[in-house]
Amino acid sequence: MATTAEARKLQNWTFLALFLASAYFCWRTLEPIWLPVFLGLIIAISVNPLHQKLSKKWRRHEGLSAALLTAAVLVLAAAVLAFLVTVVGARIVEFAKEAGKRYQAKGAAGLVPHGTIPLLARLGIDPSTVREHVASAAETVAGSVGKLLTALLAGTFSGLFILIFTALTSYYLLVQGDKATRWFVDVTPLPDSQVWELVRNFRDVTRAMLLGTAVTAFYQGGAAFVGYLIFGVPDAVVWAALTGIASLLPAVGTLLVWVPVGIYLLASGSVAKGIGLLLWGNLFIVLVADYVLRPWLVKAKLRMNDLLVFIAIFGGVEAFGVIGLILGPICIALFVSILRIYQREYRPRPAAIAKAQDPHTPELPEATERRPAAEPEQVHN
Repeated sequence: MATTAEARKLQNWTFLALFLASAYFCWRTLEPIWLPVFLGLIIAISVNPLHQKLSKKWRRHEGLSAALLTAAVLVLAAAVLAFLVTVVGARIVEFAKEAGKRYQAKGAAGLVPHGTIPLLARLGIDPSTVREHVASAAETVAGSVGKLLTALLAGTFSGLFILIFTALTSYYLLVQGDKATRWFVDVTPLPDSQVWELVRNFRDVTRAMLLGTAVTAFYQGGAAFVGYLIFGVPDAVVWAALTGIASLLPAVGTLLVWVPVGIYLLASGSVAKGIGLLLWGNLFIVLVADYVLRPWLVKAKLRMNDLLVFIAIFGGVEAFGVIGLILGPICIALFVSILRIYQREYRPRPAAIAKAQDPHTPELPEATERRPAAEPEQVHN
């Protein structure tokens, strides 16, 4: 018969095998919808302080507060996306119609602004070669319209799927978030104080990145609007709004708006205005916003040096796309927090190493022993 120790060991290995298998299949189930779940978590964390205040007033209707806040955030996001698609779509249609008329009237020569011909000649570029390339590009774009419409239709269904799961996740996390957090702290095999510390860091970094992203977007949109007005860009409000929306991609995002506008001014013969706008964009839209304002807004909450802040922001976008703007800093901040916990709680002390090597080493005084971790505090605020 197996001894008690052997039976206990068998039970432990059996539990470990079941745990790993269930964790694997759980991840396989969650993997297709991890993005809307993560977005719902971000929404819940960002609006939770307001939810707590409304819940105190509407104690009998706690779910109503969660539903209204979730709906408000999603409607705002949908409005921004609708504005972006509508404005950009209208511009593309208008540009395509104008290019078609020019092509029918003058052929490939009509697709190249007349003011660019002297500039191309000064640079030693053959205008006829440029016309051929522009005409070829126009034909390629025209042939891709059908594929683009199909992709947009598929993206619409995908967007509805993400919207539904994001709303469900945000709602249930707002309603049951505190209970879920306490359960997570209770089941994690670490001291409660350490888990609460990680949870607080996750919350603080998420809110800091959301605040930094929002403030930076407003700043870049405002700076772009001033630049467009100074250098005579038509429809400055529209292009400024697009610039602010594009700022969700740090540095590179806004380039997709103000650089083409500056090139258009150059191509139209307004060389001084085009150069001025490109310099304005590099200095005030990109440099100040992405390298000064955004890191300054989030550095205090991330509690890390400037280099790690840049790595977290730009590395996150490179690794995860747009969502990496928030996910990247969260990953770096949690890793740094774990290192700090290890340094404080688990790293072997010099005296402990000496004691292991020489059993006759005297014990340290009680005053130098490891300090107890701080008491856990609530994280719902």
